[in-house]
Amino acid sequence: MPQQQDIINQVVDRVNDFNRRVRDLEEKIRNLSARVDALDDTVMNKTEQNSDDIQGIEDDVEDLSDRIANMEVDIKNINREKRKFVTSQELDEIENYMDLMNPIHSSFMTEKEVKEKMEEEGYIHKDEVESMIEEKVRRMTAGENTQG
Repeated sequence: MPQQQDIINQVVDRVNDFNRRVRDLEEKIRNLSARVDALDDTVMNKTEQNSDDIQGIEDDVEDLSDRIANMEVDIKNINREKRKFVTSQELDEIENYMDLMNPIHSSFMTEKEVKEKMEEEGYIHKDEVESMIEEKVRRMTAGENTQG
């Protein structure tokens, strides 16, 4: 019977060894399951965080898009208003005209000075020209009346 007892002991040892191995494997599986759960939680948290970040970025892009649209409208308004202003070339032209018409820099003559100058140069007065024209017209009409 000792041989049978040895076999039973061997079987018991093997069963105990298998039980120990099963417990070790179960422990490893629990540890792996816990790690998978932790990784799953981490992935879920990162996914939520990324989703929040993406939503924030989308909101920022929408805000920037609105600001750009407003800036485009402002630029159009500025360009429309800009057309109402004079250019530097036009301003230079106006300045030149003002310089030309400036009595301090230009020499203008009074009416009296013009009349005196005309008398000096021997020009005929307006009234004299008109009377000469009237006389000429009278002669022409008188000549036509005598011929006709």
